Amino acid sequence: MSRKLVLTACVAFTLIGRAAAAQGTGASIHPAQPLTLSGAIAEALERNPELQALRREHEAARAAPLQERYLAPPMLETQIWGWPVTTLNPIRTDMYMFMAEQELPGRGKRAARTLVAERDADMAERHIAVRANQILNDVTHAFLDLGLAREVTTLYERQAPVLEDMAEAATLRYATGQTGQHHTVTSLVELTRLEKDRIGAVERVQTIEARLNTLLGRPAGQLIEPLGDIATAVNVANAEQLALERHPELAAARALIRREEAELGRLRGDRRPDFLVGGGYMLMPGEAGAWTARAGLTWPSAPWSRGRLTAALDVQEKRLAAVKSRRDVTATRLRQAVREATVRLAAAERQVQLIDSTVLPQIEHAFELARVAYEQGEGAFGDVLESRRLLFTMQLERAEARANVGRARADLAAAVGSH
Repeated sequence: MSRKLVLTACVAFTLIGRAAAAQGTGASIHPAQPLTLSGAIAEALERNPELQALRREHEAARAAPLQERYLAPPMLETQIWGWPVTTLNPIRTDMYMFMAEQELPGRGKRAARTLVAERDADMAERHIAVRANQILNDVTHAFLDLGLAREVTTLYERQAPVLEDMAEAATLRYATGQTGQHHTVTSLVELTRLEKDRIGAVERVQTIEARLNTLLGRPAGQLIEPLGDIATAVNVANAEQLALERHPELAAARALIRREEAELGRLRGDRRPDFLVGGGYMLMPGEAGAWTARAGLTWPSAPWSRGRLTAALDVQEKRLAAVKSRRDVTATRLRQAVREATVRLAAAERQVQLIDSTVLPQIEHAFELARVAYEQGEGAFGDVLESRRLLFTMQLERAEARANVGRARADLAAAVGSH
């Protein structure tokens, strides 16, 4: 291969790489208005399809207590007595009886059933808050992942001119006979690898955009605008106390306890009898009619049936004790989640500080020295290539470390329940 052919290949590959980069960035043209994290959270709260479905379920649960305030429908009944088997004519009978009956629940039973239904509706509302906290944490992570993916894509695009300059310098040195052809070929290979990795980075951006769009209730293929503020304010000092006071899962656990207590009260009310009242009119053709009356009540403490109610009460008391234990387990798990998120946040912040203050400046300085020395015909190509790789790797690590800070803050916010 002649020097002229090598120069032509370098120029052609440079143009192809720039065209591909332009095509990749052109696919991510966004509207001018940025999407902030708070805006994304507000949009998810309003438009997330799962939260909308849960709200509709809560509306149904909230309407249920009303039906418990009413009595059961009355029973209307008609009987014919003394109908001869020799005729199908109902007029030739001795007596007609028209009756009406109404069941009346014992004192306080309707109120107890209504309270249970209200507690069920409260649990449905708490479930919305629990799921919303989870979904908003997913939104925050998707937001952070998208910001990281776009930053990584930008880093790949910025590396292309650096490698092009290295390829140009290697080609010039080869043209003047100062070095071998393999330096130029190595630069072209690095550009190829870079373009391959950049394509993968663009794919990750598009995949995360689809995930975030779905969480926001948007079409999966909709273009997401540039990302704005990603800060999540979390008070680390009293995070555990806040989690125990307002986390949706603990609120849901307390709501479940209140529901089981209401159910226990309803079962205790079953010890009181229910009543039955009825009345009617007997019509006897050719004779004076007569009124009828009927009254009855249940006997919950009957020796052959009271064991059933006692067993039901025992089961409900055990169920109440179980949900109280589950509340304590939830509190313990939240304490652990807060602690782990706090530790991860502190570690991630220290990593970012270390990279920004110590590691990255030294690597940038080393790469600049190696690049200038090579362009002046003094340095080794391997030193430039290795320092470039090290610098790019550290830039990726810094982006990942900064994203880890955001993830740890998001996990801490989710553990506290402040989404």
